[in-house]
Amino acid sequence: MATAGRPRSFDKDEALKKAMYVFWEKGYEGTTMADLIESIGMKAPSIYAAFGNKDAIFKEVVQAYLPIVVEGQLAALNSSSEIYKAVENTLKACVDLYTCEDSPNTCLIMTAAINTAPEHSEHVENLKGLREKYKSAWERRFNQAKLDQQLSEGANPSDLAEYFTTLIQGMTIKAKDGASQDTLSATSKLALITLSQFIN
Repeated sequence: MATAGRPRSFDKDEALKKAMYVFWEKGYEGTTMADLIESIGMKAPSIYAAFGNKDAIFKEVVQAYLPIVVEGQLAALNSSSEIYKAVENTLKACVDLYTCEDSPNTCLIMTAAINTAPEHSEHVENLKGLREKYKSAWERRFNQAKLDQQLSEGANPSDLAEYFTTLIQGMTIKAKDGASQDTLSATSKLALITLSQFIN
C-alpha cells in the first residue's frame, strides 16, 4: 500500500536530485519551498511527507551532493602519484564542473550557505566544516608529496592546501559571475606555475 499522501510513482532519489539543483543554483536563502515544489513537480503534502521542511531537505541535498566532490575533485587529487599532475587534474575537474552546461556554474558546498539568517546558522557551520575537510584532503595530499620528496624542503603542505582551496573557492564565485572555461583555465595555469616553484 502506498504511503498516505505519496503517489506510487514517487522516486525520492529523483526528487532529491531536482531539489539539489535548485539549492545549487539559488543557495539556501534564495530557495523557497515553492521553488522546490515546482522543481520536483509534486504536491506539497507528498514532499513534506518524504523529506520534511526546507531545512531537512537541504541537509539531505548536501549529503547527495558530496559524491560529486568526492568522485570528481578528490578522486582527481589522488589520480596520479605525481603531485603536479594530481593538482592539474583536480583543477581541471573543478573548471569542468563549474562551467558545465548541465549544472549550475558554482559549487553547492562552497556557495550555497555562506550567509543565512541566524536561525539557520547550522547550515553555515555545516558547510564550513565540509570545506575544512576539503582543505584537509588537500593537505594530506601535499603531505604525501612531501614524504615522496616531490616537494622542496621549504614547501609547507598546510600553506599549499590553504592556497589551492582559497583559489578554488574564488573560482566558484567567478564562475557564478559568468567566468568562462578559458578564463578559469588560465587562472589554473597560473596556480600550477606557482606550484612548480615548490616541486623538486
